[in-house]
Amino acid sequence: MGRRIWDNLGSMVLALVLAITVWVVATYEENPSIQGAFPEAIPIEVINKPEGMILWPEASEEVRVTVRAPRSSWEVLTPNKFRAVVDLSGLTAGVHEVPVQVECLDRAVKILEKKPEKIGIRLEERREKEVAVRVEIMDSPPLGYVARTPMAIPPKVMVSGPASMVDQVAEVVAQLYLRDARETVKRSVALSARNDLGEPVGWVEMEPAEVQVQVPIEPTPGYKDVAVRVIWKGQVAPGYRIGNISVTPSIVTVVGSPWAIKNIPGYLETAPIDISNAREDVIERVPLNLPEGVSVLGDQGVLVEIEVMAIESSLTVQRKLTIQGLRSGLWATPSPDTVDVILSGPLPKLDALRPEDVRVVLDLFELGPGTHKVEPTVIAPEGLKVESVLPSTIEVEISVAPPPTPTPTPVATETPTPTPTLPAPAPTATPTPIWTLPCPRPST
Repeated sequence: MGRRIWDNLGSMVLALVLAITVWVVATYEENPSIQGAFPEAIPIEVINKPEGMILWPEASEEVRVTVRAPRSSWEVLTPNKFRAVVDLSGLTAGVHEVPVQVECLDRAVKILEKKPEKIGIRLEERREKEVAVRVEIMDSPPLGYVARTPMAIPPKVMVSGPASMVDQVAEVVAQLYLRDARETVKRSVALSARNDLGEPVGWVEMEPAEVQVQVPIEPTPGYKDVAVRVIWKGQVAPGYRIGNISVTPSIVTVVGSPWAIKNIPGYLETAPIDISNAREDVIERVPLNLPEGVSVLGDQGVLVEIEVMAIESSLTVQRKLTIQGLRSGLWATPSPDTVDVILSGPLPKLDALRPEDVRVVLDLFELGPGTHKVEPTVIAPEGLKVESVLPSTIEVEISVAPPPTPTPTPVATETPTPTPTLPAPAPTATPTPIWTLPCPRPST
């Protein structure tokens, strides 16, 4: 009995092994394993950096891996399913070769190879120190002005970073351009760390990274800035007006005796510019009217530009439609056949407008018989703007035969009753006068 059970147990184990083998083969054939290089690089993460140490330079390397995975896993494999790290636990200051560790969240994926297997890491002690800010003025104030001692707020900043780099920092510089400023400059300026030779030092941070720089700018005695006032005479042509007036420079620096400078108002006038009957911009270089004992620094004249513009107005004109693009053998009947066009533009152009200068076109290209809605196109002279067309859409009836000409309907009238006509009287002959002589009286 026991021997029979033992023999049956062997058969059962053999059957189980065969079943497992069949299942494995069937599973492999349905979901075969794929081996190859994953197409995307995986960023490397640094963990467990020792306290008080700085990784220099910061690691920004990537690793590429070769994997083996079932087809079902391979098809959904993405970079965020991998994690690549370098562990800095227990490392001291210096250069180290640290192995790259790569894991996959999908346990069915096996990492076969990784490149690189190690990366170089440089650790340095983190150091900081307080350094004074020096303001460096990169240009000069305009002639007649002087720049006083600049001031930085705050006057000192904290510099931090790898010890070897922080130790090189000798000063922190704020470079400032005055840009022809004629009054106190207040501006936020970025900082730059420098060594003893004035060269930039990298890999350090400054807190704050910017400071407020203030530089007092004061006029030199005997100098003064004044505005320029443009003077003109005459009137522009009818239908035109003066637009913008510009002068270059708009502010000039004058120099003279303190008494003369003190008595100058805040402006100087130009020599008069004649704009009589001007129809276009007037551009002239003109001198300034200077008081005695005063002169201008630089150019003695200024450039004046007086913009002359046509007065804008509007005009409504009525125009018949011009048909174009209608196929041969077709007839078009627009409704209405006349539109109102509102134009705007310079008054002289509107005054000179002729009827034939404005055309309203109705383009019927590729339109067949039937009723259509068409927007007219207005062709107007250059310089005039079409504000609107009324109506903006025209109904057009297109037919094969010409539209019938309407025949007036006769109006019925009563037949008058004939009036009997009497014969005309015979003309009366005018009697001919008969002259008679007097009869002689008989004698007694």
